Amino acid sequence: MAIDSLYLSLLANTIKMQRSRPDAPKRLSALALAYPDLLVPKAHLEALFGPDLVAGIKPREDAEQIKQWHGLKTWADPVYDTLSLLDALGIDTTVTDVAVVRGMEVIVDLNEPLPEDLQARFDIVIDTGTCEHCFNVGMAFRNTCEAVAVGGHLVHAAPMTRMNHGFWNFCPTIYPDYLGDNGFKLQYLSSVTGGIMEGQREFPVDPFNRFVPQPHAAIYMLAKRLERKPPVWPVQRKYRQFIKPAAAEQGAG
Repeated sequence: MAIDSLYLSLLANTIKMQRSRPDAPKRLSALALAYPDLLVPKAHLEALFGPDLVAGIKPREDAEQIKQWHGLKTWADPVYDTLSLLDALGIDTTVTDVAVVRGMEVIVDLNEPLPEDLQARFDIVIDTGTCEHCFNVGMAFRNTCEAVAVGGHLVHAAPMTRMNHGFWNFCPTIYPDYLGDNGFKLQYLSSVTGGIMEGQREFPVDPFNRFVPQPHAAIYMLAKRLERKPPVWPVQRKYRQFIKPAAAEQGAG
């Protein structure tokens, strides 16, 4: 899991929106689904947050191992600690995973229902690409959404055409269909192709009509939780006309 430059820009804007809330706490709360490596050039970090703040962020002692894991052996920039950056931005972060990998994870299996103490609790949920690695992908995405507090944001990334990256690729139609039925407002939806070394190229996606996607593409999404309601599984929008509401079925009987 990794935070790249585009994702970090989206996250930075999300933090600003959270800070602008009239009821914003002094320190925000965030949930990261697995520890997200911060693979962002130093110059971009300084452009977003200023050189003074970046100077106080701790570099990772295992930076070379992280670079090798992500195929960035020739990447010259340092790898900074993500939690150190978030702490400097006034954010207390909980990290979950199915195993202790970086040393601070709370063990949570997203294939199973989210523990109650993590539900509707966080101002920001950071998902840099976790759900596609969970075989029970619908439950994983539900859990990701359920962790967001009312008024909070989900910053989410997922593969769209990255074969064997995980178990699943996501179609853009997932987002308006699931989020609209579950108390969220979709605020941003886009896609990118390319990578950290060769550069990322952003392009729009259509969440409702068929289209031919670009290769090696990923989806980036931002949504705000407006209300908390019992979660429901959506019906894909193009088939909803064939589904009778339960009340209408009872009346017809």
